[in-house]
Amino acid sequence: VVARPAALFSPAAGARVTAPPLLTWAAVPEATYYNVQLIRGRKVLSAWPARPRLRLKRSWVYAGRRYSLTGGRYRWYVWPGLGPRAAGRYGRLVGGSSFVVTGP
Repeated sequence: VVARPAALFSPAAGARVTAPPLLTWAAVPEATYYNVQLIRGRKVLSAWPARPRLRLKRSWVYAGRRYSLTGGRYRWYVWPGLGPRAAGRYGRLVGGSSFVVTGP
């Protein structure tokens, strides 16, 4: 049995970070954009980058509420978007992982 390479590249699963990380994942050839969701107890971010990466920020607004990247464990998931974003068509989950924010 050949192990399948991880589809989410960085940060590595369970990595400890002190600054907003750059999330990177394997490109899906037919994807025109991606949906990235960040979870900390509940969904705190949903973003739609056109490329297979997303630089998180120290703070952001999602669903009318301000969030900050504070200490703790975060999970993140990526789906490929197929066609125009307004169509809301998504492929199979690219992957899910987690990282831990430490420090300020």
